[in-house]
Amino acid sequence: MVREAVDSVKGDGIERVLVCITSQINSERLIDKAADLADTQGAELHILHVQRGDSIFNNSETPKMVSMLCQYGSERGGSIHFYCDEDIAQCIGKFVSEKHITEIVIGQPPVKDIRDLRELKRAASKVLHEVKEPVEVIVVPRDDDKDNVHIFLNADISLSV
Repeated sequence: MVREAVDSVKGDGIERVLVCITSQINSERLIDKAADLADTQGAELHILHVQRGDSIFNNSETPKMVSMLCQYGSERGGSIHFYCDEDIAQCIGKFVSEKHITEIVIGQPPVKDIRDLRELKRAASKVLHEVKEPVEVIVVPRDDDKDNVHIFLNADISLSV
């Protein structure tokens, strides 16, 4: 259903997967999940990091981690995008709109229970509130033994696990 909603807006039928990362080693796991999803669907893979402020070099470890993530993401077939912006949510929303993203992969936001879809959607919306397109959000839990959770933004689809 999300695909149909996205097609009605974009009309090109091309799947585009976005993974939002931070400059932390855990981002490799998110890149892997998004790359596997993109491979399965024959989709474009976009890897996005938005650093608050006007420089990605806010601490001494960031340049090394950014370089490593760029190489890793490229090896997994992704197009790497790094931005600096004071409004991270607005930057992500603009990117989603401009690139016609159909699915977003994010790490688990701070919620007590990842299975509580209303709480999860509310927490994810704090980062993705500027996304105005219909899009499927795949939330990757912190624990490897738990399944990914799918939520839908801007689409008339009931919440389900």
